[in-house]
Amino acid sequence: MITKTAGRSINILLVEDNPGDIRLFRENISEVYDTSYMISHAGRLSETLRTLDESSPDVVILDLTLPDSDGYNTFINVRMHAPNVPIILLTSIVDEDLAVRALQNGAQDYLIKGQVDSAQLHRSIRFAIQRNQAMQREHRLAYFDVLTGLPNRQLFTDRLSQALTRAQRYGEQAALMFIDLDGFKQINDTLGHDCGDRLLQQTAERLQKCLRKSDTVARIGGDEFTCILPNIANTEDVSVVARKIIKALAETFELQGGLQANISGSIGISIYPDDTKSPEDLLKAADIAMYYAKNQGKNNFRFFSE
Repeated sequence: MITKTAGRSINILLVEDNPGDIRLFRENISEVYDTSYMISHAGRLSETLRTLDESSPDVVILDLTLPDSDGYNTFINVRMHAPNVPIILLTSIVDEDLAVRALQNGAQDYLIKGQVDSAQLHRSIRFAIQRNQAMQREHRLAYFDVLTGLPNRQLFTDRLSQALTRAQRYGEQAALMFIDLDGFKQINDTLGHDCGDRLLQQTAERLQKCLRKSDTVARIGGDEFTCILPNIANTEDVSVVARKIIKALAETFELQGGLQANISGSIGISIYPDDTKSPEDLLKAADIAMYYAKNQGKNNFRFFSE
């Protein structure tokens, strides 16, 4: 069921199985006149996760005690399923310590049942959304490259460690590509940094189109990019991706003012666990292989070899 009030719209997912608490929440929210609330409802954790798969609400109001989940695990499941959605907890007095623990791990606020009026509810929702937006901005600045929107070196390092941990756990192979643009410095020197920036942005777009959703492409500095390919079947699959990237980078780049540029890319590839089992050494091996590809005439790829 969806309830709507007049004005600016905020989408709320109310996760609550008690009919009395649901009715009280709707009564409180209906008394707010300067904001429009679209309220959808879920009474179980399983229903909540399905709803979050289908849509992304502005805020989740979450009761920790549900028929199919209880306590802190309820919060963790919702948090992991929708990490970018702010969560406000609905608790009883005895759950306060639990609520504080959830606040320390990503919840935005908590409300005690039976002690909340419409003004408190409205204020909590508004502040939760604002705080979450600020956190998302800080996260993007800390972990994403401002120019291309790709993961930066710090996030790349974290995802590489995660990929290798998974590979070790399930006995899988993973590949790491180190990509350096051939002739990029000449673009900056002759056409200017604005054109160079546009070329890097287009490079990021082309690399993403060559990869699977489960792969990661990152810009780790200058004209250097990396690609993490988890769960590969064999090295020939990696070669196919490398050829796609070489072909994509060879296409003409459209820059500012009608200017065009043509460059190429040199790619070094290392394989986990064949080459090494350390994230740092895997990156070093891919870097070495990339320089070998450059020395072999550029516009090609090479696998690391002792």
